[in-house]
Amino acid sequence: MLRGQAAKGGFSIFQKLALGLMLMFLSIVIIFWWIYQLNVKDIQTELRKNKLGEVKFMTSQLSSQFEQILMNAIILSEDQTVRGYPYILERGDDYAKYEMKLAIIDKLALNSTSTSWNNTVILYYPDQRETVSSDPSFSFQKFELPDEPLNQWTIHMEADGEGYYSHLTKGHLGPLYIETRISLDNLRKMMNQYLSGTPLLYDAHQSVPIRNDKSYALANADSRTLPLIKGHSGFITMEENQTEYLLSYMKLDMLELYFIDYHPITQLIKPISRNNTLFVIALVALLLISLIYSLILHNQVRTPIIGLRKAIDRFDRGDYSSRVGSLHTKEFGMLGNSFNRMAEHTQFLIEQVLLGDLTIQEARLKQYQAQINPHFLYNCLNYIQSKASVKDHASVTAMTLELASYCRYINKIEEIDSTLQEELNFVKHYLSIMHMRKKSINFTINVAGSLSFMRIPRMVLQPLVENCIKHGIEPSMLPGLIEIQTEEDEQEIRIYIRDNGVGMSEERLSAICKHMEEFMHHAEETIGTGIRNVHQRLRLYFGKNSGLTLQLPPSGGTCYIITIEKLEEKHAANIVS
Repeated sequence: MLRGQAAKGGFSIFQKLALGLMLMFLSIVIIFWWIYQLNVKDIQTELRKNKLGEVKFMTSQLSSQFEQILMNAIILSEDQTVRGYPYILERGDDYAKYEMKLAIIDKLALNSTSTSWNNTVILYYPDQRETVSSDPSFSFQKFELPDEPLNQWTIHMEADGEGYYSHLTKGHLGPLYIETRISLDNLRKMMNQYLSGTPLLYDAHQSVPIRNDKSYALANADSRTLPLIKGHSGFITMEENQTEYLLSYMKLDMLELYFIDYHPITQLIKPISRNNTLFVIALVALLLISLIYSLILHNQVRTPIIGLRKAIDRFDRGDYSSRVGSLHTKEFGMLGNSFNRMAEHTQFLIEQVLLGDLTIQEARLKQYQAQINPHFLYNCLNYIQSKASVKDHASVTAMTLELASYCRYINKIEEIDSTLQEELNFVKHYLSIMHMRKKSINFTINVAGSLSFMRIPRMVLQPLVENCIKHGIEPSMLPGLIEIQTEEDEQEIRIYIRDNGVGMSEERLSAICKHMEEFMHHAEETIGTGIRNVHQRLRLYFGKNSGLTLQLPPSGGTCYIITIEKLEEKHAANIVS
């Protein structure tokens, strides 16, 4: 009784949560005002420090790209093929010249792709008046050495803003000039990746700004800000369109190129002031919403837990079909879906084990029955006796050999699979026997040699061929023809067994297909038993996406299609073995 009173007088978990929320919000208010005072003092200093770090990072990225491209060009000038090209031009034949030029072009193309920036390298051989470049517009045009200073990056910009940076240098080991061109689109792409502010590149040597789409809105401020940019780095405060900007800039190490960042100061100051006003209002509203949410959460947590607990209890008692109904909350919905998948997989595995055992037993039973077919054996022996009575020794010998090969194959009951070629040989023996008994039955086998050694379950082709004869050709008064062929693509292998017999009705085809897919085989079912057995054995061996299908060709007869999915072939075979 004392324990009950203690439990009755205690706080529930949701009451504790509500009290904790109120204490937490009160603490947040006190801490907020203290932190806000500190932030106001430090915001200006931190802003400049952060912007300088961002600008420095972008400047180093640009410098490293220019340096890497220039270094690649210098290394290329010392390449043995590049240096030996003048010798080939003077003493080689036309084929050697052309081959050497193509080799140099390949190296230039490889050099251009070794960096993230698209660039073009042009080799000038002034003594030979020859130009080589990965760009065909330079490699096969009239020789013309650029008129620009050596060892200096020079910008070439057109009226529409397109252009490039070029760098001309002279090789150290021979009469060779190397020009490297970098499209301004590479710089604009890097500027587009800068999302912290509005970027701008400024070539101080030629007083040329390089813009992307974002910086055009600040073009009017160039006349006031660009002349103030001096030194290696610095800050400028300016106003444009009634907005105050902090302009941060830094110069690249290799050329007179500045990276400039326009960042609106009010973008950071105004949110802090606004948040200070809204914070208290939002905090009170949030406190009320949290209390209401606690009550709603109480119901949303309790109901799914009860449903999940009941489903687990049923599953624990052996009801593997137990499932959790729809749980509206996301977290419990994920938990319920996980439980349902676990239960479904468990039930599926149990049923698969039962199905596998039953199907294997059924397959072995049918295999044993196929070994002792007295009617088939009687007909063969009767054929031998009748041919022996008329002293047709050739027919007796042929039938005896075919029958011996047929019996030898079916007596290998310890093997669960064989190669496709062995199955086809067995079917060929069977069809040869049927042809000798009935000359009107003919057959053709056309199988790709690459599939001959593919492993398949034993005795899957012969039942289909026997169905073609028994239910297709024998009821027909016309000569019979059985065709066996294969097709293969990237996803699957298909084996076709066709006959030109009487075929079947759509109703019977539908009934057979339905029976083939039934989970359990009923003893009273006789329709399509052999076909169902073949289908289930193929699925057990190759996987669930493989199996047997039936079609009724427009020309008549029946077509059996064995489909083997390549993706699951190895996995499924390993499971069976």
